[in-house]
Amino acid sequence: MPSMERFALAPRYQVLAEELRRRISNGEFKPGDRLPSETELCSANGVSRGTVVRAIEKLVTDGIVHRRQGVGSFVARPSLHRQAGQLLSFSESAYAKGLRSEQTPIGFGQASRERARQFQCDVPAVYLDRIRSIEGAPCAVHRSIIPGGVAANVQALSDLEDATRSAPDFSLYRALEAAGFRVVEAQERITSRLAGQEDARHMGVAATAPVMVVFRRSFDATGRLVEAVEAVYLSEVYCYDVRLVAPPSVVPTDSGIQARSPGGRLTGQ
Repeated sequence: MPSMERFALAPRYQVLAEELRRRISNGEFKPGDRLPSETELCSANGVSRGTVVRAIEKLVTDGIVHRRQGVGSFVARPSLHRQAGQLLSFSESAYAKGLRSEQTPIGFGQASRERARQFQCDVPAVYLDRIRSIEGAPCAVHRSIIPGGVAANVQALSDLEDATRSAPDFSLYRALEAAGFRVVEAQERITSRLAGQEDARHMGVAATAPVMVVFRRSFDATGRLVEAVEAVYLSEVYCYDVRLVAPPSVVPTDSGIQARSPGGRLTGQ
């Protein structure tokens, strides 16, 4: 069936959803851009508010658009879909999803003793602040602390601007490994809050935008701390999958013998 005829027979909300999808696909609306308001879409397309609402809901369901309460509807940014237990850098996580990552250094230098201690680092350290982007759209701010004894051996940190210019997908983990500090273990804590003025400015969102805050301390094979980072992600781009299992339980068997059962599964004796 020709596409025009197919659209002529389709519900009006679906026609509008497909038109918005097309405009997003061809780059008229880019990730992070705000879509026209409901009133503007009603006027431009000669449809009711109910039709516009259903069209936007369709795009939200498909993961193409997201809503911000009281602000509007925005083109969704590519998502970093992470799985618990996988120790990957930002660049590696993006690459695993077939996405292009970039970064913009916004601060580098000697960290104050107070700042280092906030990252649970009790030795002299340097700080490295970066805006992280996926497919050209800013989506996170990383603030790292690197112990001085480690940083002094990481060649890329001696000319960070050149390193990031020659490799836009520069990975600090890769640079650490090249210097002999391969990250093999990390501790991570995840919280949520509103963006705040500085982070919002860096990511091009409102200060009321929800963010996920990931605090990670990374260690090499000797147990040495090689980096601590506070990574602030827009909530819309940060997705974390965790597999949960019920705790071991004691269950009766047919013979009357009780067996430990990890995750509730009966195990033999």
